Amino acid sequence: MRGTKKEAEAELSRRLNQVEEGSYVEKTAATVDEYCQHWLKTIAPAKASAKTLERYREIVDQHIKPRIGATALQKLDGPKIDTLYGTLRTAGRRDGKGGLSPQTVLHIHRLLSQILASAVKARKLRSSPMEAVQTTPKVRKEEIQVLDDKELAGLLKHLKGRSIYMPVLMAAATGMRRGEVLALRWKDIDLNRATLQVVQVVEETKAGIAIKEPKTDRSRRTIALPAKLVAELRRHRKELAEHRLKLGMGKDEQDLAFPTWDGRIRTPRPFSKEFAREAENAGVPHVTFHGLRHTHITHLLRSGVPVHVVSARAGHANPSVTLNIYAHLLPGQQEGAAAVVDAALTAALQE
Repeated sequence: MRGTKKEAEAELSRRLNQVEEGSYVEKTAATVDEYCQHWLKTIAPAKASAKTLERYREIVDQHIKPRIGATALQKLDGPKIDTLYGTLRTAGRRDGKGGLSPQTVLHIHRLLSQILASAVKARKLRSSPMEAVQTTPKVRKEEIQVLDDKELAGLLKHLKGRSIYMPVLMAAATGMRRGEVLALRWKDIDLNRATLQVVQVVEETKAGIAIKEPKTDRSRRTIALPAKLVAELRRHRKELAEHRLKLGMGKDEQDLAFPTWDGRIRTPRPFSKEFAREAENAGVPHVTFHGLRHTHITHLLRSGVPVHVVSARAGHANPSVTLNIYAHLLPGQQEGAAAVVDAALTAALQE
C-alpha cells in the first residue's frame, strides 16, 4: 500500500466532497477514440443531419483517430492537442503532400471541442483540455462572392432556354439555399398570392439522395415572390406539363418544380458542377451557386431593407447572424454614421 492512513483519509474526504458537489469523475481507461465512437453513435445523431454526421465520421477516422485516438481520454491535455494541430498544419494531408488548410484544422478543432464537452457532461472528464490549448485555429473570413447587376443579367441571359435557368432564377430572386431550391414542389408555391413555403430540403450523402425537413424553425419560412419570378414560374409550369405530355409521362408524384428532364430530383453536387460550367461560359467563373444567395441578401441590405426582414427571408437563426456575415459588404456605413453625428453636433453648436 502507498501513502499513510492520514493521506488516505484526506483523499477519501476529497472524493466525498466531489461526489457531494457533483464534480466527481471516476477513473476510466477509455481512449479518445472510444469516446469519439460513442459520441458518433449515441450523441451526434440526435443533433446532426445525415450529411453532417457523415462529415463528423470522416474527421474522426481520418484525423483524430490516427493521431490521438489511442491516448487515454483522461490523459489528453492541452499540449497534446497543440501538438496535434501543429502536425495537421504541416503534415495533415492523407496523400502526404503537406498540411491541411486552416479552415479544415478549424473544423477538426470544433468537432473535438464538441466531443470533449460531451465527455465532461458524461462525467468522463472533470474539465475539457481545450481550456489549456494555446494554438486554437484561426481563419480569415472567406471573401463572399457577389454578382453585380450587370453580371447577374449576363448570367441569366446566357442560361435562358437551358434547364438550369429556372432554379438559378429562383435562387437569385429569393436567396434560397441549393437544397431548398431543388426540393421545392408546386404545392409549396402559391402563384396567386406570390409566396412560397420552404418546408423541405434535398440532402446528398454517400448513401444517396434524401429529402428532410429544414434544420431549424427559422429555415422553415414563407418567402414573398417578385412579380417577374411569378410570371416565369407560370410559364415554366406550362412548359413542364407540355414536356411530360410529349414524353408520355404520367402524373408527377413528387410534384417537383425543378426536376431533371425525366422527372427525377436533381442531385446537388452534379447540379453545382453544371452551374459552375455555365457560369464560366457566361463570363462569371468567380461565383458558385451559393453565391446567388449571397448576391440576393447583399442586394437587399444595400437597398435599405431592414436587417430583421432580410434575416427572416434568408432563414438565418437571427439578425445578428446576417450582420456578422454581410455587414462588411455594406459601403458607406461609417460615412453615414459620421454624417448623422455631424448634423446633430451642428444643430447643438448653433444653439
